[in-house]
Amino acid sequence: MRKRLAAMAALTALTAAASARAQTAAPPIDDPEANVVEELVVNAKLPGPAWWKVSDGDTTIYVLGMADSLPKGMGWDTSVLERRLDGAFTVILPAQAHAGLTDIPALLKLRKKMKADRPLDQIAPELAPRLDRAWTSAGLKAGEWREWKPLGAGVFLAIGASRKSGMVGAEPEKTIERLARKHKVKARPAASIKAMPMLKTLVRDQTEAGGLACLEGVVAEVEAGPGPARRAARAWADGDVRNALLKPREADRCNMAMPGIAEALRRMTAVQADAVAEAMKKPGKAVAAFPLRSLVAEGGVLEQLKARGFKVTTPDSAN
Repeated sequence: MRKRLAAMAALTALTAAASARAQTAAPPIDDPEANVVEELVVNAKLPGPAWWKVSDGDTTIYVLGMADSLPKGMGWDTSVLERRLDGAFTVILPAQAHAGLTDIPALLKLRKKMKADRPLDQIAPELAPRLDRAWTSAGLKAGEWREWKPLGAGVFLAIGASRKSGMVGAEPEKTIERLARKHKVKARPAASIKAMPMLKTLVRDQTEAGGLACLEGVVAEVEAGPGPARRAARAWADGDVRNALLKPREADRCNMAMPGIAEALRRMTAVQADAVAEAMKKPGKAVAAFPLRSLVAEGGVLEQLKARGFKVTTPDSAN
């Protein structure tokens, strides 16, 4: 999932393919972030990644669009971020999904249900050769993919390929948190959401067709290699929103092939808009940082805030 679903993505890897049921065709994927608002797709006029500004009479919140991940060791210009952190009353980060220690036994039990009833190369014989090559290139144990149901193989492949590519999913959020501490500004997630109810839905409702759609998409993304994601990350750091949005999205669509994920994404987008709207009640300035596509998508955070009557602009000064 996108960054605000990072915690859930790891948990999904434990449970996603349970209770699969065969279907004759893959269902259409509900993708809430498929389309973007063109007027929000800008080139930054200041150093570093692109920002937007949400304001009313006495409050300004500077909103940074975040990359989903960055190549290990890749730097980016944080000078504008540091100026806006100076004197800010809060930093709002993406909503986080979590599971507690008491959920661990249930998660471990669910993981056992990810094993396929028959070898995966029998379920998807045409995809098997490509999957085998992608699995090996991701540094995973040779042939192990045959043991999993389709969606489980897709999620594990996505995780392995991400690690092999050197992309760091914790960035740029970790850097934002570190700089917030440096400026003595409290950073907080827009919301904290329990993951277990959604995981139970996945176990109950997942289809084999959805899993196969996910798996084929992830294989295609692995076959393309890390180049497209790296180029998109560089565009993000340069403030080139249009090219930053070209980051491959097959793994995202893999998540959205699962029951309930698209609706959860919509809820998280609304929660993040709510958090900004709530912060607007306090005079002064603040900083928010959400995944780039979630900001500029149709029905995304910025469009929702504009619909509530706030002024949404692209800041083009150093203030």
